[in-house]
Amino acid sequence: MRPFRVGLGLLAWIAGCAAPCAAGVPPMERAPGAVARGWIVLRTAAPLPAAADGSIPLRTGDAALDAALARARAASIARALPGALAAPDRDGAERRARYGLDRTYLVRLAPGAAWREAIAALSSVPGVEWAEPDPVGRGAGTTPDDPRLPDQWGLSQEADNDIDAPEAWDLARGSASTVIAVLDTGVDLFHPDFAGKLLPGYDFVHGDADPQDDSGHGSSVASIAAARTGNAASVAGVCWHCAILPLKVLDENVFGYYSWWADGLVYAADRGAAVINMSMGGTGSSTLLRDALRYAADRGAVITAAMMNDGDATLYYPALYDETVAVGATNELDERALPFCIGGGSNYGPHIDVVAPGDYIIGARLGGGESYWCGTSQATAFVSGLAALALSANAGLGREESRHLLRAGAEDQAGGLEDTPGFDFLYGWGRLNAHRTLLAAHSAASLRASSAAGTPTRVFLAEKSPVAVSYDMIRGDVAQLAEAASGVALGAVTCLLDDAAEPDLLGREDAAVPPAGRAFFYLVRPNGAPGAGEYGGSARHRDRRPAAGDCAR
Repeated sequence: MRPFRVGLGLLAWIAGCAAPCAAGVPPMERAPGAVARGWIVLRTAAPLPAAADGSIPLRTGDAALDAALARARAASIARALPGALAAPDRDGAERRARYGLDRTYLVRLAPGAAWREAIAALSSVPGVEWAEPDPVGRGAGTTPDDPRLPDQWGLSQEADNDIDAPEAWDLARGSASTVIAVLDTGVDLFHPDFAGKLLPGYDFVHGDADPQDDSGHGSSVASIAAARTGNAASVAGVCWHCAILPLKVLDENVFGYYSWWADGLVYAADRGAAVINMSMGGTGSSTLLRDALRYAADRGAVITAAMMNDGDATLYYPALYDETVAVGATNELDERALPFCIGGGSNYGPHIDVVAPGDYIIGARLGGGESYWCGTSQATAFVSGLAALALSANAGLGREESRHLLRAGAEDQAGGLEDTPGFDFLYGWGRLNAHRTLLAAHSAASLRASSAAGTPTRVFLAEKSPVAVSYDMIRGDVAQLAEAASGVALGAVTCLLDDAAEPDLLGREDAAVPPAGRAFFYLVRPNGAPGAGEYGGSARHRDRRPAAGDCAR
């Protein structure tokens, strides 16, 4: 691993190393359950006072806290998310305060100090909300030495164990305004597959604006999701024209601290990432990581995460958190990838959402050309590319509806007898299918409301959804929209139930006439699809989860 460098932030870190990079800090331990040995994460009830240069003095002025810091043998204090907090926007600042990200700090310990004792010393101090370790996680892909395979079977395969990408590309190929943030080892900034697609990114490992890949893992993931396509060279990406925001949060050995991941999540969300790819995982939980995930989801991002590659039910974060779409992997036979090309296998569990191709997947190689990788990292990249493709096709999709359509569009029982009907712990809702998901996204965009002055409103779909048996047409008052911790919530809604097989032709009448000067929105929720009823639909990113009894069937 390259030495840590001063300057991981853009403001407060100029005066010194805000990351734990001073001499005497132990090197990263790369093992399951490992945590940072040289620092801990701390959240206070109120922001700590900052010096004129933005740095955080070790003496805070709070006698109890200062005494605890002394017992903990604290050497310095710095903001936990320096990269993300360097250039806050007004909306972002308000949301950061909501999740406490503006008062979360890394407390670096003196050489020889014990992190457990430091957490114990600080946890009982009034004004400290919590103190916790900074876990280590790793990327979810492995690369084989086997000969190159002839094509990208995950996109299109004669046996049809693929995601039906060519059929989906007939409907949409992505938009440059749709951004996929790739939190990984960086991206090869000079690879032709990324020419003209990369936005200015950041390296949270070394604290600079050069997210150049030094492993190859991130380049593989980014190319699967959104390689430059149609240029008669190299490989095709799922989302042809989507932009890539490269954020380096894993080192050259494909390991990283959760605080880097959290910093990258907030950074990506603040810069308009529609999709955030996290092909990584760790076995330790983290309040900081969870809050950063909530923050990014609150800003409307679809977050994908790898189930990881042990071939068992070991739980990994962030896939275990509800805010993510958790992704497992399949092989060329549509079986759960067990083993992968060089061992291990796709993890499983009750939190898995979908599976996607992840064995012998070709992608951009660091330094040019292509190479094959295996793992749930690669499967996660397929899901990220499809999520971005769907959002490009229907900008009105929100976070929850996008997640729902990824599940609902998946092919159930694709994996033979092991893939049981409906949801199961091995395959989730099924193997990713880009064509079905895009058809459903187009249907969601075809919602229409027609009426004449003084007459009831007719709500209907111009295009039938392939994932629905029937629909709930939902009417709500725009004036009742309200900000909520989970996004923008709907107020009271009226559900216009329609059980007809063709509701696009037989949409039910809305018996009420909107009062003069009042605006109403209409949503649609499919029934009979995987996860039906788990989301309230969305329009122009107005997301919410339904309250008990909403549109009950």
